[in-house]
Amino acid sequence: MTTELLSLLCLGLCLGYEGEKKNEKLPKPSLHAWPSSVVEAGSNVTLKCQAHSQNVTFVLCKVNDSGYKHEQSSAENQAEFPFTDLKPKDAGRYFCAYKTTASHEWSESSERLQLVVTDKHDELEAPSMKTVAHICNPRTLGR
Repeated sequence: MTTELLSLLCLGLCLGYEGEKKNEKLPKPSLHAWPSSVVEAGSNVTLKCQAHSQNVTFVLCKVNDSGYKHEQSSAENQAEFPFTDLKPKDAGRYFCAYKTTASHEWSESSERLQLVVTDKHDELEAPSMKTVAHICNPRTLGR
């Protein structure tokens, strides 16, 4: 009878410990753009969400666009969300989160990442930084 009581006590403690782990908040993931968060229209970029765990499901969302939600499962601790042939409508603030099979709840959201899509035409018309620096240099203003 004492063995049965100890077994039940151990089982209760073990289940209670696992329950606590399930209710822990998952750490915030990180979100990065590759090759850059400022890209030309028509080019490609990949948003990479990285978690602190493996075998998770990731979600990528866009701020102020409740219809934009992409989920991806990964055996690794990161997921890649590729964007091809970028358009101005793809610009905006993105964030990601993840959940593990044990937690069933989403982690905190990552920091927001601002994706900027530039127009090639606008870039050609803008003066270079060297030109602006030369124009605004006090030594060259008197010339």
